Amino acid sequence: MAKSFSERGMRSLASLMTAKSSSRVLNLIRAHDAAEKAKVPLHPTLFTTPVLNKTFVIKHRLRANEQDVFPSRRLTATKLIIPIDPANLGVGGKSVFIGQVNFEPIIAEATGIRDVEASPDVKLLRELDKIPSFDPFLFKEWMAKIGRNPDDRYFELTPSMIAGMEEFVFQEISMLVSISLSGVESNQAVLRLVRKMLASNYDDDLAPLQMTLRMTKEQFRDGMFGWKGLLYYKWLAKKVEGDLPGLLSGIVSIRPKRNITPDQIEGSYGVIRTIGAKISDYFNTVSDRIRAYDQAYRELTRQQNPSGFRAFLLTAPETFIEMGEYVGMLEHSVEFWKYRSKGIEPLRFTGDEYVDLILDLREGLGA
Repeated sequence: MAKSFSERGMRSLASLMTAKSSSRVLNLIRAHDAAEKAKVPLHPTLFTTPVLNKTFVIKHRLRANEQDVFPSRRLTATKLIIPIDPANLGVGGKSVFIGQVNFEPIIAEATGIRDVEASPDVKLLRELDKIPSFDPFLFKEWMAKIGRNPDDRYFELTPSMIAGMEEFVFQEISMLVSISLSGVESNQAVLRLVRKMLASNYDDDLAPLQMTLRMTKEQFRDGMFGWKGLLYYKWLAKKVEGDLPGLLSGIVSIRPKRNITPDQIEGSYGVIRTIGAKISDYFNTVSDRIRAYDQAYRELTRQQNPSGFRAFLLTAPETFIEMGEYVGMLEHSVEFWKYRSKGIEPLRFTGDEYVDLILDLREGLGA
């Protein structure tokens, strides 16, 4: 059986700190470091146990040799990485999968939690294992669903997310911002407000937009969060859409030309049809939600009727939870396919390996 804890060195932990933000990685160290630099501590913190507030939580696609640490088979798991010294990642750290065999005594030893069964922090770790994605919008709403309301700074867009979304969001909302600024069409003015919106910097410059939407300050803050969530998933869906044809065609083209039985070929057709149907269902559902948003936005900008769009924003979390789960599964499937299909040698690729690959892909889509 694999070891319960694994030592991690400087390179892997340092890369987690510097890598672009991902829906798979919850970097609590970065959140706390930013709060300390701002001299405004996070409150309430995500965990009550101090050591847990300086960790990495990672959605991890299990390798074959990692399956045996779980009581039953699963494709993905949530890994908790605890640095020995959060201020000096070069010292390394330890990791454990949430829910693995002997998880309770392992986490008790690592954190000092005495009553693991009654610990609200351990219960939260188990909830984090259920969350499909750590992107800030889905994460915030999932926390609210289980009655947790940690500091809002845990759910901020990171600079890398903002950089990726900036041009897309500029094109999406420039018409509304122009209307709210009384027809000002300066690209720089619009871009400045886009950046403030994405960074949650809701100062007086955004007051005209708040007035256009006829919202109180609290409603405006919540509405902006919902709006960013919808725009984030629309942006992400657009990115994923370009990769889906390659995924679907690749499943067929990568099938071995030899070392595969007729039964395996015949059986693969059903699996491929299921994968295609699931991808189509998920993407069509997301597209329906996007069309509903676009319609509400058009009514606001073309008819200058904010009531429909305002109502849409205030109910946005209910919409983007489903969007987030589906877009997340599509994104993870694309990443999984790219990773697993990379470097396959056609002459050595066997029918058994092919069947395992497409079955893993099907299970990853929840089929």
